Amino acid sequence: MTLLLVSFYFPWWQLVIGDNLFKVNVSPVNTNVGVLGSQFTVPLIWAMNIASILTFLASGIIMLIYAVKPTRPYSQDLLSFGYRKPLYAVIFCVVGLLIAVYVVQAAVGISVPLVGAGTIVLPSSLMPMGIGVSVIGLAGFQWPFWLAFVAAGLCIAARVYHRKLSSPPKQMLQATASTSQITPTI
Repeated sequence: MTLLLVSFYFPWWQLVIGDNLFKVNVSPVNTNVGVLGSQFTVPLIWAMNIASILTFLASGIIMLIYAVKPTRPYSQDLLSFGYRKPLYAVIFCVVGLLIAVYVVQAAVGISVPLVGAGTIVLPSSLMPMGIGVSVIGLAGFQWPFWLAFVAAGLCIAARVYHRKLSSPPKQMLQATASTSQITPTI
């Protein structure tokens, strides 16, 4: 739930070209693009963000219910639904960024850094009169991405811990086996 709230206000990944000439903020719940200080959102990406918000919200609520009642018969089903969502969000975010960087490189011919600083050279075919333009670009994962990474790790740890919680200890199994073999004689 904290990750969802943080992701509204802070991007997981950010690309800044020039002095806020072009800015891209990416997170599963709030992706937008800024050109010359004006922010806009693509409607298809906005729809995917809404779906992601609803998925994160459902997953968070289900994980909270699981945390309160981990030994109930339905807790395995709750955990199976809820623990994967943060992991999928991290994986899809990274894969989506890799695909987007590759598409921009292949389609337009602009080399955009995924992490770190780099000089972005606009192809002269895009500029009038063949003018060459190069600007500095800075890209990187922000702290909410690492928070999502930790949340995904904690959800996986909850899944592993649930296996230990749901299986009875060996000592209890041995104790019940030894008492069931003893038959009282009258």
